[in-house]
Amino acid sequence: MPKTKSQSFEASLERLEQIVHRLEDGAVPLEEAMKLFQEGTALAASCGKLLDQAELEVVKLTRDSNGRLEEVPFAHEDIE
Repeated sequence: MPKTKSQSFEASLERLEQIVHRLEDGAVPLEEAMKLFQEGTALAASCGKLLDQAELEVVKLTRDSNGRLEEVPFAHEDIE
């Protein structure tokens, strides 16, 4: 199922997971595997773009030295 403009990030990610499971199973004929791989790479790129856009929109409100609220770009913190 190719991604449509109205398909959400979550739906795209779910479809990508389905594709990965089918390919990992190894029971898919080569021609179908190639089509699934192409669909999967397109979905991965689309999800990556959506994540990049979301990251740019995330803003954290903080107070400046005068106590006023100011917008500061969200700092990515690695969680381990």
